[in-house]
Amino acid sequence: MRQSVALAGGVAERMRFSVSQLWETVAGLRLLSRPDRTTVHDRWVNWAGERLARLEREPRYRLLTWLITTAPTVPEFLVVTPGLRTVPVETELAAIVATPAERVRDSITWTFGDHDLPPAVQRVVEHPEESAAALAEVLAECHRLLIGPIWPRLAGVLEGDVEWRGKHLVEFGLPHVAPGLHDSISWRSGSLVIGDPEQAETVSAHDRDVVLIPSAFLWPDVYLRHAPHRIALCYPARGFGSFWHRAEVVAEGSLEAVVGRTRARLLRTLDRPRTVSELASLLAVTTGAVSQHLSVLRAAGLVVSRRSGKEVTSLRTALGHALVDGQLPGFWYE
Repeated sequence: MRQSVALAGGVAERMRFSVSQLWETVAGLRLLSRPDRTTVHDRWVNWAGERLARLEREPRYRLLTWLITTAPTVPEFLVVTPGLRTVPVETELAAIVATPAERVRDSITWTFGDHDLPPAVQRVVEHPEESAAALAEVLAECHRLLIGPIWPRLAGVLEGDVEWRGKHLVEFGLPHVAPGLHDSISWRSGSLVIGDPEQAETVSAHDRDVVLIPSAFLWPDVYLRHAPHRIALCYPARGFGSFWHRAEVVAEGSLEAVVGRTRARLLRTLDRPRTVSELASLLAVTTGAVSQHLSVLRAAGLVVSRRSGKEVTSLRTALGHALVDGQLPGFWYE
């Protein structure tokens, strides 16, 4: 993030959080392209580089990486700012394919200006719908290789961040939460400032939502895209660093010793998001008992929950994964 910006115009009323698999895919690809990246991500970078070796020879992949790494921001049609707290990656990819031709062209112009474009990028402008579909296929493959295998644990880190910050937002308000997002972010006179307050260009949110998106791949930077439809502010998720480090095995049976037998069974079942009624059926206990146990696990930072309609869906956090595995948080696929 180089340009200093002050987001004004009802930002607090329009602000919300979102977790996105597609944003993490794009953030990971941008990280891989950076020669100045920090060593904290080295283990993931080495693993990801090996998995991408075949794709790197394909023209469509090279086009995708040019589009998402050349400018400070990513063309909006390639990673639409989420409209909900969570969105299935299949829905996000389908949105790319369904992008109207004019919006693809506008995204290219918004991102790269009116400068001369490489021939492959010019073909995107000339054949936008066909190009969008082809790029969505490459992004889907990148997601399958890079994010899909680690998403259950990565989701715990990101959802845990949103849960923690959401509680602080309710209790203390945005002026308290904003500076904790990143050391370059502050709250000044009703505006969310990213960068130097003295040099910041004022951008009015108007009727655009301001979506805060945690990422495990962004540190030490922050990413702002104030595109015409929604404003996205992507920031480093809390506790992401421990996710990449090598695990150290601790005593067997630590889960039961820490949380008890019933809660241990509950945590083991939360290998993917599940509702209270689903958990009650799987564990053969009442929904009331499940709710009570989940409350204790949430308070301990082992589980995050969110309401969708009448159902509450829960997922274990990175710390919850660590206890289930009998390991400290670590880079799980090695």
